[in-house]
Amino acid sequence: MTFNQKVKYDVIENIAVITLNSAETLNALDSELINDLNHVLNQVENDLEVKIVVLTGKGKAFSAGGNVKSMGDRTTLETIEIMSQATKVITRITEMKKIFISVINGYAMGAGLSLALASDIILAQKNAKFGLSFINVGLVPDCGLLHFLPKIVGPWKAKELIFSGAIVTAAEAYQYGIVNRLVEEDQALSEGLDYAKKLAAGPLQAMTFVKTIIENSQYLDLNGTIQYENFAQAVLQQTTDHKEGLLAFREKRAPNFIGK
Repeated sequence: MTFNQKVKYDVIENIAVITLNSAETLNALDSELINDLNHVLNQVENDLEVKIVVLTGKGKAFSAGGNVKSMGDRTTLETIEIMSQATKVITRITEMKKIFISVINGYAMGAGLSLALASDIILAQKNAKFGLSFINVGLVPDCGLLHFLPKIVGPWKAKELIFSGAIVTAAEAYQYGIVNRLVEEDQALSEGLDYAKKLAAGPLQAMTFVKTIIENSQYLDLNGTIQYENFAQAVLQQTTDHKEGLLAFREKRAPNFIGK
């Protein structure tokens, strides 16, 4: 299904596939696409059968980022509104109890890179490129990029890449730890779906606890993180998946997790 034709949403078994569907604009994050994406995330969040979410773009770009052509014409209030809606997408992805995989099929530029970094896993085709061109139009990175990138590459490397308005190749992104896996051209979506299927067969509740704890541990000291871990273990030991994992271990077979 689609919303205003700018976002396509499909469900394959327990996997939701969200496709940015505005190839003619390189999937630029304009107000319509952002609005559609928020609608789709409502569906994803409310669908209890969906465990894994694959996010990709149609055409030769994952997303070219913000619509630069319209920036100079916006009022302050209009900028605040579109930034509020865009950052809502980012925070929902990071906080949702689903695992998100960004599949980068081409360019991921500016806020498009921020969108990719909000995911839990990034797969990229070898011809993909990642852009930090904010400085070229006199702006700072947004949509959480100043939160995500320093965590991955360190603050000094992040400043170097941002100050220079760098265009990073897929190979460099993999070397920096921005990308988890590189895949051949035109194979990103199929590889992403295969990886999603493997994750969907795992214990979803344990994975979402890992996601939450890692995201929050940066604000905590060691003792605070340990308290999160202890709470998670106490809850997870009551789940069906934990009991199935123990039984499978004793019976020397692969576990059949159901995400509950």
